[in-house]
Amino acid sequence: MDVGVIQKLIQLQALSNINQLSGTKQSEKGDSATSIFGTLFNDELASMGSTSNIIDVPQPQLSYGETVAQLLGSNFSSSIQPVINEISSSLSSTSFTSSKMAKGDFDEIINEMAKKYDVDPKLIQSIIKQESGFNPNAVSHAGAKGLMQIMPFNFESYGITNPFDPKQNIEAGTRMIKSHLTKYNGNIELALAAYNAGSGNVKKYGGVPPFKETQNYVRKVTDSYYA
Repeated sequence: MDVGVIQKLIQLQALSNINQLSGTKQSEKGDSATSIFGTLFNDELASMGSTSNIIDVPQPQLSYGETVAQLLGSNFSSSIQPVINEISSSLSSTSFTSSKMAKGDFDEIINEMAKKYDVDPKLIQSIIKQESGFNPNAVSHAGAKGLMQIMPFNFESYGITNPFDPKQNIEAGTRMIKSHLTKYNGNIELALAAYNAGSGNVKKYGGVPPFKETQNYVRKVTDSYYA
């Protein structure tokens, strides 16, 4: 067997351990994957006859989206194919969600926060649409995270322990836009400009800052809101 197979099997073990950290149900799947891994690993070691050539071999990078079959390619014995299939099924059932979701998936949370902080739910939806496209796992180049793209320096102030949790993120974002609306006497354009560029820049320029990004942001959110 090619040395690369052993490298990839070791990474599969690490990935199965990640599953065990996700909760009781996922831990049970992780235990299953770990047991399967042991069988697969031992079978492959036996087929090699010697393990001396796998010491100090650089480990390739593992991507979450890769399947077991993609990781191992064709370099494995046909007798362990059923085991590989079982590992693949176990890991895929606990994979992390990264795709965009429909706005309707968050309606209940949006309506709850809109009522709690007296903000139009359509405005919250419009901000989420522009900020993340309804992707709860979105991360910007600047490090803003989640549905309403909350910056890390705001996490503690808004009680965020998991920025990718829709409820925590939407509540923090709603509180932010509410504070800006209050500050600017309900002026949505100025509130949005402050949400995007900071209230300091709104004050500095006496209105929406002359930043192309901010001006486009305000226009797109308001177009969606008033549509």
